[in-house]
Amino acid sequence: MRTRIFFAVMAAIFLAGCSGGGGGGPLPNPSSGGSSQMTQQEAAQTGANSAMAEVGRASLDSSLFSGSVGVVLSTARVPMSVHPTTSGTCNNGVIKTITVISPTETQYDVQLFYDAACTQLRRDAFSDVQMPSPSTENIARTIKNYNNAGLLLSTRQANYAVTGSPGNFSAVVTSALTVGTASSPEEQDGHQLTVAPQNANTWTIAGDGARIENVAVPSVNESFGEAAQLQNVTATTDPSNDVTFAGTRNKTFYKGPLGSLSIPATPPFSVSGGTQLGTGSISGSIEFDANDNLLNVTLNGTLANGDLIAVTSSGSGPTISINGTISSSGGTVLATFSVDRFGDGIITYANGAQAVIIDWHVVP
Repeated sequence: MRTRIFFAVMAAIFLAGCSGGGGGGPLPNPSSGGSSQMTQQEAAQTGANSAMAEVGRASLDSSLFSGSVGVVLSTARVPMSVHPTTSGTCNNGVIKTITVISPTETQYDVQLFYDAACTQLRRDAFSDVQMPSPSTENIARTIKNYNNAGLLLSTRQANYAVTGSPGNFSAVVTSALTVGTASSPEEQDGHQLTVAPQNANTWTIAGDGARIENVAVPSVNESFGEAAQLQNVTATTDPSNDVTFAGTRNKTFYKGPLGSLSIPATPPFSVSGGTQLGTGSISGSIEFDANDNLLNVTLNGTLANGDLIAVTSSGSGPTISINGTISSSGGTVLATFSVDRFGDGIITYANGAQAVIIDWHVVP
């Protein structure tokens, strides 16, 4: 716990310095664990997490379409064919390395750097891909983010179980996020996708998902969760292997004492425990490049208590900014947030208090 708090403070100082954010004082004390309602701040934080989770989840799914881990369920794989230089060399702040372990196992490592000369690591996405049969693929993926002082911001462990054929498959994706050097995950997610081709570049996606977050801070000690159903979701790729997800997720929100919520290890994914708070939905589009870097975001939605969420992006490349606003149904702004393309930044509540965001997740 002490490590987590110390890390969060240091990360907040770093991120505020980069974004120009101010102090704002300590966060107000939310309701105690066990309440079946959300305070205004909890509602704003949950709304921000819900919207940002869509971007984080899509960044995992983009690798199934972009070629960053090869062509899914293809024995040829065409590993990282969009990369113009030799594997393992620096190309304008990016190093891609492909290691063929055996005919059924290939490893992909995509490293992104703060500088064009590849001396200061920002993000490392390592994927071990195994194909025990032509119709089965398993991916173990570890994504680590670092600040510009070289400190570990977050680690996301993700596992993919894919069955079918190229362009026509089902995938189960589970992931867990740890912040800093913490030993237990602060966020857990599971979702499934059934992917069917509409044409050579567009796929229809059906499925469901669930997510829980455990806020192990003495003043909070609560767990929050949501279950989602996909509606009219598509994935589209362009000649550069950029992939765009579009559609709607209909959501049900939950809350309970710390550790009271759980999600299953296999689909269908749902939330067990706690109290159901209400329903909402988020619609829009999210675009990634062939390295799974974020290019564009437009999301709008309604949260459990009728609050509204709007997320847009501005700029491009390393300077892209993702900005969100949570407001009441009457238009009162409850919180705003701004993060970079890796989901790191600051949320500011209506009372001026702030909290750090790491890997698309608010760290209270």
